[in-house]
Amino acid sequence: MRKFTHIALIFSLIFSASFVSANAQSTGQEAKGASGPATAANRTTAAPPAKTATAELLAMLPASDLIATLDVGRAFNELLPKLAEISTGGVDKLAKSIQDFTQKTGVDPSKIQSAVFSFSLNGAQGTGVLIIQGIDPDAKQIEAVMKEFGTEFKTSEYKGKTIYNVASKVKAPTAGPLSVKTDEVALAGLGGQRVAFGDLAVVKQVIDIQSGGAKGGVTEAMTGALQETRASALVRFAFNIPENLRNEAASQGDLFKSVASVKMILGTFDVAGDLSLSLDAVIRTASQNDAAELESGLKGLVDLIRGIFGGGGDQKTDFFGQLLDQVKIGSTLNDVSLSITLPRSLMDQLSKKTAPTEKK
Repeated sequence: MRKFTHIALIFSLIFSASFVSANAQSTGQEAKGASGPATAANRTTAAPPAKTATAELLAMLPASDLIATLDVGRAFNELLPKLAEISTGGVDKLAKSIQDFTQKTGVDPSKIQSAVFSFSLNGAQGTGVLIIQGIDPDAKQIEAVMKEFGTEFKTSEYKGKTIYNVASKVKAPTAGPLSVKTDEVALAGLGGQRVAFGDLAVVKQVIDIQSGGAKGGVTEAMTGALQETRASALVRFAFNIPENLRNEAASQGDLFKSVASVKMILGTFDVAGDLSLSLDAVIRTASQNDAAELESGLKGLVDLIRGIFGGGGDQKTDFFGQLLDQVKIGSTLNDVSLSITLPRSLMDQLSKKTAPTEKK
């Protein structure tokens, strides 16, 4: 399972640290094409826009609290070669493990074009699924993958699809009272160069939707929020905060009152050509007053952290101070904007070893 963990880490690194032009171009083209108001004839004769591959994948997801899209092709073909040059934290070794994985299994992750991720909370336990587009591994390749990960598995059939049930020994990740269900992990080839990987029950739900036995569960509000994000970003996400989480936050006292007003969080993670990182998020609240209170609270939190870590005069506290300088917070109507940039120069600074203090 150690290799499995390594692969998961490099995926996490690429998607979350490496999770307006495209939207502007799209808007501009629509504006140019719309020379006048639509007539009844135009509305009846115009063909609906074709679904993109990502939209088709999103339509295969069950009801979700969090959805995300991942530009996997860009991650592997543009970012992975650059990550292989970074030795900090063993990133170069993790990147090489992806290359070794391809050679040993015959499955080439660089051929993956896009992926969508879904996560849902049932009480305090979460389940998720990842659907990828671009590879269609056969049984021999899937078995080679399992062998490379060092995992045991058994197969079962469900509505004409072979499901590989993985005997997972990974400890369930937790965050306070919340946990992720990992005891029933499954992988299934869906055909059409699509593969689903995640909780067994959720993988079966995906197959149900694909076969027409059920309808996709992602709401229009979620897909609409996702469409508001920058289309060219590496990772795009929309998180509809479950009511039980908002109630839990409200019960923690006045400090978390503004957090309890959050309805949805949408945004992007992205990586620049020099591997600088950026997070841009919109936190949508119930009212303009709630947004103003949340903005004030977040700015106060940044100042508090700055007071704790700033001014120490050593490398680590200087890094935190410079990082906090990159945090931008504002609000418009019901929305609070949060932007965080991590320049490559700061990452290089963090990777430098602190010089030993001279003994007097």
